[in-house]
Amino acid sequence: MVLADEIKVLLVNDDPGALFALHTILTDLDVPIETATSGEQALMCLLKQDFAVIVLDVKMAGLDGFETARLIRQRPRSRFTPIIFLTSHRATDLDRAIGYELGAVDYLFMPVAPEVLKSKAQVFIDLAQNKRQAGRKDSDLEHQNRALRQELEHVTRLNEVLRAEIGARHPPDGMLQNSEAERLIIQHAGDFVALLDARATWVYASPSYQSEFGKNIRADADYFDIVHPDDRERVRAAFAQLMTGETQQRVHYRVQMSKRGERHLESEASLIHDAAGKVTQVVIVSRDVSERKEMEAYILHQSVHDALTGLPNRLLLVDRMKQATAHLGRKNAPVAVLFIDLDRFKDINDTLGHAAGDRLLQEVAERLGKCVREGDTVARLSGDEFVVLLAGLNDVRDAALVADKIVATVSAPCRIGGSELRVSPSIGIAIFPGDGHDIDELLRNADTAMYHAKQEGRGRFSFFASSMNEAASRRLAVGSALQQAIQQEEFLLHYQPKVSARNGEICGFEALIRWPQADGVWMPPSQFIPIAEETGRIEQIGNWALREAARQIQRWRAEIDYCCPVAVNVSASQFRKDSVARNIEAALQESGIPATMLEAELTESAVMTDPARAIQALHEIRDLGVTISIDDFGTGYSSLAYLKRFPLDKLKIDAAFVRDIASDSDDAAIVLAIISLAHSLGLTVIAEGVETAEQVAFLVENDCDEMQGHYFSKPVPTDEALQLLKRGRFDLIH
Repeated sequence: MVLADEIKVLLVNDDPGALFALHTILTDLDVPIETATSGEQALMCLLKQDFAVIVLDVKMAGLDGFETARLIRQRPRSRFTPIIFLTSHRATDLDRAIGYELGAVDYLFMPVAPEVLKSKAQVFIDLAQNKRQAGRKDSDLEHQNRALRQELEHVTRLNEVLRAEIGARHPPDGMLQNSEAERLIIQHAGDFVALLDARATWVYASPSYQSEFGKNIRADADYFDIVHPDDRERVRAAFAQLMTGETQQRVHYRVQMSKRGERHLESEASLIHDAAGKVTQVVIVSRDVSERKEMEAYILHQSVHDALTGLPNRLLLVDRMKQATAHLGRKNAPVAVLFIDLDRFKDINDTLGHAAGDRLLQEVAERLGKCVREGDTVARLSGDEFVVLLAGLNDVRDAALVADKIVATVSAPCRIGGSELRVSPSIGIAIFPGDGHDIDELLRNADTAMYHAKQEGRGRFSFFASSMNEAASRRLAVGSALQQAIQQEEFLLHYQPKVSARNGEICGFEALIRWPQADGVWMPPSQFIPIAEETGRIEQIGNWALREAARQIQRWRAEIDYCCPVAVNVSASQFRKDSVARNIEAALQESGIPATMLEAELTESAVMTDPARAIQALHEIRDLGVTISIDDFGTGYSSLAYLKRFPLDKLKIDAAFVRDIASDSDDAAIVLAIISLAHSLGLTVIAEGVETAEQVAFLVENDCDEMQGHYFSKPVPTDEALQLLKRGRFDLIH
């Protein structure tokens, strides 16, 4: 450990831009600033230097901020070093609690006001300066000890009188018969100091050597007796090389200490010659570097393992894939790569916080390990992406068996922080060599197959097929085109009427987004909405739809006296944001329409991801005067207890249940149960996907309130919707 006179600040962040900004902010403090781009690099800095304060990012690739802080606190030298956590990610109370449990002195969020960060850092710089002045006396003593050790080396090498006196191989327990000055030098030397003859037999051992190796230091014993058996030959060879004329050599090796067990020593050896130039003795000065070795070993392990789950990371996975595919050349046994992504994991991370998300990832990692053989590899690539490597399969169908087991095991509910969470995996499978001739291609194709599994309905697996690459390329093209469509407002809204089951009157519309292409073809929402969700663009599209629907309502109101409410879908991503109510309010204020003219439709799964937070958000929306309906009801995991607490106005029965109500007794029973439940809670019931007269007759007879579907009208452009509005009603039975 180097104790520099300078007081320094350490900045740790894996984002170069953020690191540069932080460095710029703190430059005015007039103290040296060191930077590290990872937790591992920060730990290496701490091995060389003490710091007045550490500004530490929380979410980093590899070793994250929490784990880095935990390791910093485990080292005696840095146990009390102030740590300021700084993050641009949303943090829950649990995240902050973890930070403070690790000894953080503060928990700040980006962007942070420069003066705030500077003032907080300055406090700890001042404390460090005061501590240094108060401890100057201790520092002086340390300098004296260092000088004494240097004097020891000088005396040992150059003092011919001393060499003659101690060269007679006195037993260690008798100590050296030397001057009082030398005794003081030896006594104050903190390192291990040994004097050996040319055959490596003990001549003298310092008190530190005697304390740790007393019974092994004898007049008839050589130095190698204290060396670990596995390192002994290497140390012997180094000693022999030294005796050929090398003046100094540094060697690392293990020893077994009586009090502290196995430790690592770093030794420097120097030769002592007589007047004729013959080597007579060897001085070995050793220091215990076990802490450094342990840290180096830990950092090496972390470089190939995921800090959160302990699983191999991409680097180690690629190495094992190379070994597995090379082995296939010798034995014709298939190798399978399973690319796993957790469905809707982001919803859990955003609503319950990163701490809960991290615990869920640890649980998934443990479950994956139970699904494979001992020789297989389970790795975490990043975020919620895992890869399973199956080598030496008897048949490619074995990969399907493992994938099926993973789907069942991971999909089982788990309890995290008092909440029961459900997450399902989508899995893509690629087989070597048929699906890829190199590692990158194999991983890429497994990833492509995983996206295909998601599109097929999530919670399932899919084998790679070459045709999927075309779909993957198209998905990339759509993702790129979406951003342009948002900027240039290429989207349109079409409107599908809702019809009263009592009298056939139009009682509302649902606004549905459409995207016309340059060639005149309309891209189906089922093709671009999932991609918008994956790329994070659904929020921009959803907020545009809110504003455009509100503006259209105002245009209709200006043209005719009567206008009915319009329902707009609010995506799960929009609903997770704290700004959801503010965005709806902004659409109302911008258009000037009454709040009662706008309805917010949310899916059942969106509100059930975090019911407690959903209640608050729904109340904020309801307080605006906006009607709230739950879409696709019956397809999720609604709790009746929560359903009663939600401030709702309407339930929409999913089209999947409506489709066969006239012919399937089970579907009919489900629809009747939903109607009864909704009415008991004072809610309006809407049946969607109505396409036949038989369905209409069933719904009218069983007191459904509203109906929507192609039986009445498909979604139509604004001008046709206006004509429907002027028409006012439909015949219930054609």
